[in-house]
Amino acid sequence: MKHACTEQDKLIQSLLDKMHAMFKGAVGPNNRSEYMRQHNVSGIDWHFSLTADDIINQKIPRAVAGCTGIAKVFCKYATDAGLDCVVLITARMTDLADAKNDRAAGNKERIINGHQIVAVRDKNGDLRAFDSGARELKYIKSNIYVGGIIKFRFDGNVVPHLVTAILTPTEYNNIDTYKKLRDVYVNGMDNKKRDFMGGKNKLGMLGKLKQILSTKQND
Repeated sequence: MKHACTEQDKLIQSLLDKMHAMFKGAVGPNNRSEYMRQHNVSGIDWHFSLTADDIINQKIPRAVAGCTGIAKVFCKYATDAGLDCVVLITARMTDLADAKNDRAAGNKERIINGHQIVAVRDKNGDLRAFDSGARELKYIKSNIYVGGIIKFRFDGNVVPHLVTAILTPTEYNNIDTYKKLRDVYVNGMDNKKRDFMGGKNKLGMLGKLKQILSTKQND
């Protein structure tokens, strides 16, 4: 962010700077498979189980922590600084569709990938979302609600993701296995028995309107 617009913007940028400086001082290979091999740990759930304190105190590299861990660390810094933040759980829409096809065919369900980002509530109560993995603060210009679509750019490609849950840091920290995260990708977290499998927004028009009005983001 070249020019901070508000004091809150400046604070968020300072926390991003602090976090990325911490990752710059990490110890070990910045590759999850190699890091796990060197530390004699294994399993899909290992990096999901890492807490913010684990990542900070053990100086775990950025790529090892992944977006899951980056969001945990930023939320810790943000909460300590007095910011009201939440985590947006987003699932890759093509992966949701592929997993649905696997289930329909009776095959083993493939892994659903996603990207976890952060939103901070401003003085007006509006959520302003941004990718905490980016070094420079840049707000996402879209309404933030469960069932909404956010398009991320990975390796030059635009990849649509579906927002399946908006969680408090405490709720997010409790997602410490892939199965728990997968369940949130597919069913959300608001007890409405949604099924996002297939990558479609399952909210009705009234539900969409209520979500937009309750979590409208300032662009």
